[in-house]
Amino acid sequence: MAGGGLTVAHPRPGLMVHTTDGIERDDRVHDRLIVPSLTAVIVLDGLVEASFGGRRQICVATPDAPAAFAVALAEPELLRRQFHTGAHVRKVTLRLERPWLEAAGVEPGTAAGRFCGRHLAAVSWRPSARLAALAAALIAPEPMTVPVARLVAEAHTIETAAGILAAVAGEDATAEESGLKPADLQRAGRLRERLEMLSIASERDGSAPTLAEIAAECGVSVSTMQRLFRAAYGTSIAGWLRGRRLDHAHADIAAGRCSIAEAAFHAGYGDVANFTTAFRRRFGVTPGRLARQA
Repeated sequence: MAGGGLTVAHPRPGLMVHTTDGIERDDRVHDRLIVPSLTAVIVLDGLVEASFGGRRQICVATPDAPAAFAVALAEPELLRRQFHTGAHVRKVTLRLERPWLEAAGVEPGTAAGRFCGRHLAAVSWRPSARLAALAAALIAPEPMTVPVARLVAEAHTIETAAGILAAVAGEDATAEESGLKPADLQRAGRLRERLEMLSIASERDGSAPTLAEIAAECGVSVSTMQRLFRAAYGTSIAGWLRGRRLDHAHADIAAGRCSIAEAAFHAGYGDVANFTTAFRRRFGVTPGRLARQA
């Protein structure tokens, strides 16, 4: 992970919080055995691709449209995480293990308890503004003295866990709904997977697919594809692709593989000034400053 940071904390036994804010360095797969638990990921920006027991989860978010998913593991299971070169990811992962869930009063007869008892049960949702703010605070906490910082981080983690449990129990009344039928949500998920694969392929061979080509690959019209994608993920396909190209430009500049002008060109910007503005808006740093730090 480049251009950012990773943190792992265990504020209480059986409760793990992992934050990520940076650029993935390479294409790789990481496997890990996970104990029985409820695992939730809140993505504030970027793409997270993982599979639990062979069941794939893909979560795409932008700064204006965070996204989240949770998976219940009633027994030990393999987690496979897929990383993509140049992808910018800003996310929080919480793992609520069975002893912690029991201590928190998540009983088998409750809605959350029934969800956690179904192996590989999964749910995706758009987190509320409060839940997204809590995730952002865990990723980039305000400067405080150590004792106070630990207490605040623990409080934020507990509140985040409560929001996740409300979501899996179907009680998150503040979460935004997409308004799509289940069949359309499944179709949007397939479109998102295909779009990501096409995007990765275009970065490798230098050819960016048009929206018409993507729609043809997915077997739908361009207008249907655009409507489903925006309704499900809160952003346009063009906006998502633009962000993906900026992620790739960030990785190239950070690694010293190209000049700022070359990065701007490959990201589709004819004007370096416009590229700089978009780059700073997405990453909070100018490409020139990033190049000097590389």
